[in-house]
Amino acid sequence: MSTLGIIASSHKFEAGGRVAINLTISANTNNYNIQSNRGVTYDAGNTDVTLTINSGVAVGSTSTGTYALETGSSWATGDTITVVNNGTVKGCGGSGGDGGDADLNVSVTAGTDGGDGGNAFRAQFACIFTNNGSVYGGGGGGGGGGSSYYTLTGKLTSTVSNGGGGGGGGAGVLAGIGGGGGTATGTSASHNNNPGLDGGDGTATAGGAGGTGGVNVAGGGGGGLGADGLAGGDGTIVVGTGDAAFGGSGGIRGFYQVGSSLINSGSGIGGVVGGRSS
Repeated sequence: MSTLGIIASSHKFEAGGRVAINLTISANTNNYNIQSNRGVTYDAGNTDVTLTINSGVAVGSTSTGTYALETGSSWATGDTITVVNNGTVKGCGGSGGDGGDADLNVSVTAGTDGGDGGNAFRAQFACIFTNNGSVYGGGGGGGGGGSSYYTLTGKLTSTVSNGGGGGGGGAGVLAGIGGGGGTATGTSASHNNNPGLDGGDGTATAGGAGGTGGVNVAGGGGGGLGADGLAGGDGTIVVGTGDAAFGGSGGIRGFYQVGSSLINSGSGIGGVVGGRSS
């Protein structure tokens, strides 16, 4: 995790005035909770908190199950929260699904689904959010490719086993990892084993590529920021007789905002955003 730079100041006016707490995120960080960082000068119902995210700073998340940034819920009527985002807030990328396995004349397995992308901002208390930068849900992971085997009988008998390629990881500050390639096994005269390759890891800005698989069973690409992952290819019996299994579904993009009714008087976050909203 990158080092967190926080500058915090507070001032309470003499004649029963309000407490002003100013927080600044000046270096990359993950899983930032405004409530947890408001400090000891907080006065319930009488505090104005302003959080500024500096330009060039990324606020991310360490997992798809946690938010990159959230207000926290322990506030009182009369408090105000303002977020000024000059950097970027991004959910974690979803993991790519694994490719299916093929064992000649024995079994085939389906590719697994890509993981959903993580979420960026959650409002648990009314707030103003000025977005001068960007806010994205994490990209969904790509689905793993399916698998197949088949036998062609003619003048020459040939057999093929196709393992599925792994799905690519989704984009995020902490990007999703690529899924593993599926195995292809079997022994016979004139037999070809085509195992799948691992999917590529996502990056902070792009989804990873799906891994190459056997015939028609490549893994799906990971979603970019605020985008769904792609499905893995379905296994097919290209010739003759055999068996085949489906590819996995792509993971769904994460939410860029949760609790939109509490953000900007219900209008939600404006500016450059991507992903789902609730």
